Amino acid sequence: MLSLTSTKWELLDGPYGNGGHIPLHIQQLQQHYNQEQATALYYEELYHQNTIYPCTYVTVPYVVELALHHSDYSILIDVYIACGMFEAWNELPISANNNDIAEAWYRYFANFDHTEAKDIYQSYTDSLRQLQQRITELIMQVHLIEESEKLYILSATAAFQGYRQWARCLLTYSDGEEYIVDCSYCDQQIYIWTDTNSDLTEWRAYREDPVIQPDAIFEKVIPDLKYEHQTDLNWLYTYMASLQMSFWLAQLPYLGGRVKCPHCSDDICVKEVLLQYFS
Repeated sequence: MLSLTSTKWELLDGPYGNGGHIPLHIQQLQQHYNQEQATALYYEELYHQNTIYPCTYVTVPYVVELALHHSDYSILIDVYIACGMFEAWNELPISANNNDIAEAWYRYFANFDHTEAKDIYQSYTDSLRQLQQRITELIMQVHLIEESEKLYILSATAAFQGYRQWARCLLTYSDGEEYIVDCSYCDQQIYIWTDTNSDLTEWRAYREDPVIQPDAIFEKVIPDLKYEHQTDLNWLYTYMASLQMSFWLAQLPYLGGRVKCPHCSDDICVKEVLLQYFS
């Protein structure tokens, strides 16, 4: 971990300049975890408009350390969700072997020598692994988790498990009621909505936004009731079940389903065109 007294924080870019002032924020949170100050650090200094920065990677081990040594589990969840947001938009590769560091990390931290860059990488990945281990213990007590937090915990875990596209998708479409995709054949925009007027779960793919055009032409999404053969959806199912996310569990067959494009009638896979946007 880069020392909080190191002048090299000034070599780390952030959304509004260098990270020379970030050690002070970290020290203040170490003394007293103020939610407003923590939120400002995470979502103003370390993350901005779906982008993370060199200072983000170096700060993460410190906030994780803080969360792991705090008795308040709400702080653990707060840090877990924030770090999940960072990892969802991380574009640098993470190796299964923590000793293997891709050349992209050395290029990204060009102002640091290779030993320092590798230390940044290992500190970042080590802290995320420790964070995941602790949150797994918490999920065993799912009654402690607020309903409003579950989707963000799911998104964070998806990012940590390598499903960054799904993490970005879930964060973008957190309501789970409307998805906007482009047909992979005709490149026309499609609006996919759940049918809230039906007693049964049903998804429809509209040619136009039905909010603006209520009588828009649509095609019904055919759910894949055996979606378990899709590795990513099977993982989502297992984790959603552990978090008791009944609404989202009902959506998974449709996310893995197929539909005829309402523009060109070609057959498309909902998941494929949805995730294409987040690749």
